[in-house]
Amino acid sequence: MRFTVLGSGTLVPDPQRGPAGFLVSSQGAQVLVDGGSGTMQRLARLGIDGRKLDAGVYSHRHVDHCGDLVPLLFAMRVGPDEPRRGSYPIWAGSGFTGFLEDLEAVYGAWIRTDKFRASVVELPLTGPGQAALPGGVRLDTLPARHAAGALHLRFTGPDGYSVTFSGDTGPNENLALLAAGCDVLVTECATAEPDPWYSHLCPNDVLEVVKAARPRRVVLTHLYPGLDSEDALRHVAEAGVPVERGYDGLVLERLFGA
Repeated sequence: MRFTVLGSGTLVPDPQRGPAGFLVSSQGAQVLVDGGSGTMQRLARLGIDGRKLDAGVYSHRHVDHCGDLVPLLFAMRVGPDEPRRGSYPIWAGSGFTGFLEDLEAVYGAWIRTDKFRASVVELPLTGPGQAALPGGVRLDTLPARHAAGALHLRFTGPDGYSVTFSGDTGPNENLALLAAGCDVLVTECATAEPDPWYSHLCPNDVLEVVKAARPRRVVLTHLYPGLDSEDALRHVAEAGVPVERGYDGLVLERLFGA
């Protein structure tokens, strides 16, 4: 299994970092995880046609994580060649079905027809969830401390390689539980100081998660302006686990012999 960072930033404009987006690749299948604005272009730069994705997974419904959903479905619906037929499966937290129905009410036939439509499998916001994704990938979820149906996501490939993605979240024990012993923890580290609304993580919050979960590697994403990335890296590294800042195009996978 391969986990590619498509967008390592926030919705704040940045010439080097797009909003959240990731790609899980396994056994020829391509599964999009989140996808803020510009995700389709970043897929194209990797030589991947977004219209041919096998499935999608969303950590939550905020626009910096799903802003390219409508353009993606529009491209699948029209395209320069034969439009997509059948279903585009999506896994997301409870409430995503209604969200998609609202989008369809606005865009109608531009994003669905009688022969093509996105279909949603909702995962619980009250406890653990699990799904079998294309490519033999197992998805495990736990509720995050955020809004808009937020979930923590853990992907485990047929090779046993596991990547946990925090999604957007405030401090809570579920992230450490889900990430326990994983190969890589990809986590937001949004604010320099504790978030007064408890909906994002600061470096000290991430440090506590890493101490509890003990992943083999940590990748920080979703750093807002005002947070010194070098200070954040130094602080999280106190847990004794290798940590780096993610960047658009970073590929995470098990290396031969590792």
